[in-house]
Amino acid sequence: MNKFALAITFAALTLTQAGAQDAPLAKVDVKPLKVSEVETPQFQAGNVGEKRWRPKKWLEADMEFDIKLPPAAGGRNGSLESMQVNFYVAMNAQTKDRKYIVLKGSFNFVDIPAAETCHALVYVSPATLRRVLQKDNFTAASDIKAWGFEVLVGGKLVAGDTSTPGKWWESTESFSIEDNVMLAKNETPFAILWGDYDVSAKKP
Repeated sequence: MNKFALAITFAALTLTQAGAQDAPLAKVDVKPLKVSEVETPQFQAGNVGEKRWRPKKWLEADMEFDIKLPPAAGGRNGSLESMQVNFYVAMNAQTKDRKYIVLKGSFNFVDIPAAETCHALVYVSPATLRRVLQKDNFTAASDIKAWGFEVLVGGKLVAGDTSTPGKWWESTESFSIEDNVMLAKNETPFAILWGDYDVSAKKP
């Protein structure tokens, strides 16, 4: 894996009050992104009619990371107010001009606890995958060409990782980006699952 800016220092967002002093430094460690297929969960509920349907496959991206804050920002008991993550997943599907399609999603993750293993979860729906791949039965191992992500705080790049060397998604000759096609967990049927496993997200 080609990790760029791994475990570097960055400006942590702490106080937003007018006249606040420069934010203290923090560290972020990221792990390789786990991209896999997961089926639509099935739930049962009373007082509603039963409907039969076939669970389909979603793309799930799971980013594991942890942050470290200095004492001035709360240390092990502190939290980072917000950070932005841009996800890029290149599919084994091409446009008419032979560019690989890249699915992109940008999210703000909020209230991130220090000194804990954290996870950020994002998804691509079965309908979007079918449109892009022009087939059913998405399989991560064969349908994904590459992945990458960038972590930004205060608009500055502070960490990231890729499966292929360099910021390949910036190559407009080889890749065509489809933006805003990823979903936060709370926008999917997975919203009620896994409790405190992942940090809260919202779109910028």
